[in-house]
Amino acid sequence: MRSTRLPLWIERLVGLDDPRGPASVFLLDERELVLAHFLRQNGAVPELQVVQRRELPADTFQEGALGGPLREPAQFHQVVAELQEAADAAIGEPVSHAALVLPDRWLRLTFAELDEVPGKRHLREEVLRFKLRKQVPFRVEELRVRGRRTGAAVNGATRFLIGFGVEHVLAQIEDSFRRAGIHIGTVTNESLSSAEGLVRLHGDPGPFLLLVAHPDGYSLLAHADGEPTLFRYKSIDPDLPYPVASNLAVRDLRLTRNFIEERELFGAGRTLPADALLLTAAAAHGVWRDRLEEGLGLPARILDDNGALGAEPATAEIDVQQALPMLGASVTVRT
Repeated sequence: MRSTRLPLWIERLVGLDDPRGPASVFLLDERELVLAHFLRQNGAVPELQVVQRRELPADTFQEGALGGPLREPAQFHQVVAELQEAADAAIGEPVSHAALVLPDRWLRLTFAELDEVPGKRHLREEVLRFKLRKQVPFRVEELRVRGRRTGAAVNGATRFLIGFGVEHVLAQIEDSFRRAGIHIGTVTNESLSSAEGLVRLHGDPGPFLLLVAHPDGYSLLAHADGEPTLFRYKSIDPDLPYPVASNLAVRDLRLTRNFIEERELFGAGRTLPADALLLTAAAAHGVWRDRLEEGLGLPARILDDNGALGAEPATAEIDVQQALPMLGASVTVRT
């Protein structure tokens, strides 16, 4: 039975995902709410058909390290309702099921290893919550925590990918969509869904490193053997002088490379990929190309082409920074 609560990871349930038919995905950040509607077909990349977007009023969300609550929930309810109405008209049928993509800063990921995995979900989540308490500087009591198995660790323990966000923030967002009659079956973050989009576009692309960057921070996700193996988010004060921000980013990337190599996160005996995939605004390509080469010692391969999503007019209304994660999240929509 489907839970009415938002899961915090991309969950594949064999037999429940319909690879055909329409799929709608919302992408939300502090500035706007975007809806992309895809047509899915067996064995083909979903075709982007409709894009609708609405800018959010200034200061819609309060400040918070993991995203802040809504200042005026009724105002956000109205934005969701208006966007749904416009999307229904453009698509020709009501949007009633969708996935939701949130910023990496709002929905974080980490990993934990369990020697023994409790059979009951609530006991498993309590153990993961205990593990999380030792890893993050947040009040775990205020978080919504979920996890999924990602395979066996080197020591034989079971490795879990843990997703967590502020319960109150997620509940407010969830309530706005529910009021509009939209069931959000999956909520994920930008990096995780972008990785899923890459797999959708290229089949098995092999091991890869993906860096997603914005003015206020960046994420680095390592992916191998069909699973994420590392996720690291670092905030960046956009008011920092450029040399200071670059030095901080390069230093952290060097530490991350050392960690990847020491833990053999791409597998025993495997080296790092030949390059690092870069997803960021065009104006920041040069900045992050330099940081990746200096910090990771890898050239950047810029993801700047969303042509694989089709040649329909809708593709001109969305850039690859939004199209790729929304494509990845579209495979999780169940109707």
